[in-house]
Amino acid sequence: METFNKIKDLIDILAFTMLINPDLSTRRDGKRLKNINLTENEWQEISKLIIILEDFAGATEYLGGSKYATISLMYSVLAMIKQKILLDNDSNVEDIDLTNSDTAFDDDVGYEDAPEDESISEQPKRRKININTPQNYTDLEKRVKAALYRSMNHYWEVPQEQGMLAALLDPRFKELRFASNSLRIRTQEQLKSAYQKMKNLTSNEDQESELQPVSSNSLLARMFQNDAISIDEVANYLALPKIHHDDCPLTWWRINKTRFPVLSKLAKKYLAIPATSTLSERLFSEAGNS
Repeated sequence: METFNKIKDLIDILAFTMLINPDLSTRRDGKRLKNINLTENEWQEISKLIIILEDFAGATEYLGGSKYATISLMYSVLAMIKQKILLDNDSNVEDIDLTNSDTAFDDDVGYEDAPEDESISEQPKRRKININTPQNYTDLEKRVKAALYRSMNHYWEVPQEQGMLAALLDPRFKELRFASNSLRIRTQEQLKSAYQKMKNLTSNEDQESELQPVSSNSLLARMFQNDAISIDEVANYLALPKIHHDDCPLTWWRINKTRFPVLSKLAKKYLAIPATSTLSERLFSEAGNS
C-alpha cells in the first residue's frame, strides 16, 4: 500500500510539473496525463482492491516458500482468505465463466489515442477502451470479491472434511481458529470417528499377528502397546498446545508416534498430501544444475 501511495503522488506531481513547464509540447503532454489519470474515486477503489489482493500475495509467497506445504497448510490459508472475501449476498453479482481459459490479457485491446498512421489491418476486431473516460467502478470491490471467492472454490475444490481433518491433525493449526465453533466441534467428532476406525483396524492387525509364535519380549511389548492404544489419544492430542508455524508437523508426529500410535497413522495419511509442487520443481531444478 505504501508503494501504491507513492506512485499516486508521483503521477500527481509529474502532471503538475508538466503543466507549468514553459515548453508547449510538455504542457500538452501534462494536460493529456491529467485527463487520462485516474479520478480520486478510482484511486480509492484500487486501494481497496490492493488490501484484498495483499492476502493472496502473502499466501502465494508463504505457500511457495514453506518447507512443509501440506494440504493442511493450504486449506487453513485458503479458509482464512475466504472468510475475508465472503459476501453476505452475491445474488446481484454477474456470473463468471470459469471454464474459459482466456484472460483479459488475451484480448486484442486498442486505445482511443492510438497512432493515426496505424493501419486497420493491424488491429482486426480490436476492442477499444476510452482511457479519457472514467470506468464503471460501481460495486467493484464486491464484484472482485465474488469473482475471487468463486474462483477459489472452483480451482481449489478440497473436500471440507478432508481439509479440516488435515488441519486438525496438523499440530500447527490444530486450534482451527479460521473455522466457526460448530465446524470445529464437527471436525473433532469426525476425527474421533476416524480414530475409532483406525483403532479397530489396528486391533485386527494385532489379532492376526497373535496367531504367529512370538517371543516373551514381543508379547510383553505388545501388551504395553495395547495399553497405550486404549488411552483416548484424541483428547490428549487436542489438549496439547499448538507448535510454531515454522516447525515440521511430520517431525512432530514421528517424535510422538509412540504416544499417539493410532493418531500418528491418521496424520501420516492426511499430512502426506502436498499443497504445491514448488518444492518438487525446485528439487528438479537444482538436480538439473548439478
